[in-house]
Amino acid sequence: MPYFYTKEAEFVLKTLKNAGFKAYLVGGCVRDMLLNIPVHDYDITTSAKPDEVVALFENTVSTGAKHGTITVLVEHIPIEVTTFRCDGKYADSRRPDEVIYVSDIKYDLSRRDFTVNALAYNKDDGLIDLFGGKTDLENRILKAVGDPKKRFLEDALRILRLFRFASVLDFSIEQNTLDAALECSDTLKFVSRERIFSELTRAVCGVNTSVLNSLLEKDALEFLGIKGGEDLKALALLPENSKLRLFAFLYLTKSDSDLVLKELKASNKQKNYCAALKNLLTYGNFKTKEEIKTACRIYGEEEFYDFTVFKENILNTSAKTEREMLNEIKTNREPYLLGDLKLNGNDLKQLGFMGEEIKLKLEELLEAVTENPKLNKKPILLKIISKDR
Repeated sequence: MPYFYTKEAEFVLKTLKNAGFKAYLVGGCVRDMLLNIPVHDYDITTSAKPDEVVALFENTVSTGAKHGTITVLVEHIPIEVTTFRCDGKYADSRRPDEVIYVSDIKYDLSRRDFTVNALAYNKDDGLIDLFGGKTDLENRILKAVGDPKKRFLEDALRILRLFRFASVLDFSIEQNTLDAALECSDTLKFVSRERIFSELTRAVCGVNTSVLNSLLEKDALEFLGIKGGEDLKALALLPENSKLRLFAFLYLTKSDSDLVLKELKASNKQKNYCAALKNLLTYGNFKTKEEIKTACRIYGEEEFYDFTVFKENILNTSAKTEREMLNEIKTNREPYLLGDLKLNGNDLKQLGFMGEEIKLKLEELLEAVTENPKLNKKPILLKIISKDR
């Protein structure tokens, strides 16, 4: 098959080759090229040492020089270049204590997590596939390179990566690899919460989300406050909206989203989003446009729309009427925010209102136009407010 990759990646490969070094595209980018899906990041493995890579390129960042990785910037596009290496012992179930540079790519590929990620390519040597990764791609199966238990004990993050790949790529997991992942799942507690959050968020956005069931049945995420619950297959019914998918995941696992998101060090944006949907679910059904406008003002228009999607796909409850009313509000640009008023605080100041009184009067006017959008004309609002003077 033809391999298509960017001119920036080609430039890095050619530069290393012309300097007398071996260099290959490696890992996920090769996997995705073989699957004919978009490649977002290009990684290169090379026989060049980090200092030699730095010397060859004008713009570099030593993002992981300790572990042999230099980021090369080509027209502001980052490409990670890592020296062929073997890993030393893993004392913390996450990072090797040391790396050992090697001259043969076979040693570098043998340390990688899964066969489908242990693939390398360049135009001269073609596809380097020492562990049957291409066949596993064709069979849509995930299998560890070498001893699966050893792979997961080296780096516990690989356990979450396994389930993320299975979910996103819609692959099955080879039984020995699955058994080893579940057996080693207690080591997940050694992984940084930020990395867990990242992997989990991507996993719940896959098409094969039911693969996560076995992880939860093992109570592998109980240390975060996440327990087993309903079948997670329903997550795949939702649009690929990471905030909504994560909220639904926490809902289906009957988790306390506030506590879990705090433990995962999630962003305030994610926390506020989940809190908004929880409150909307508590309210239940919205029967009038006024109620919907109030909800949108308090929790956000995007949040209200996602609430209707959640109701239909997770709760199996119709939200057609609520969505139709929301569309009418948006189409007609019916006011429900202070900024929608055709009269502002400066107008009230000119009428003699001051301080907190201005805020109260604007809120009164907003309540009036929320109920009757036809009132949202400056002369009418001035007439209403003048009655209070």
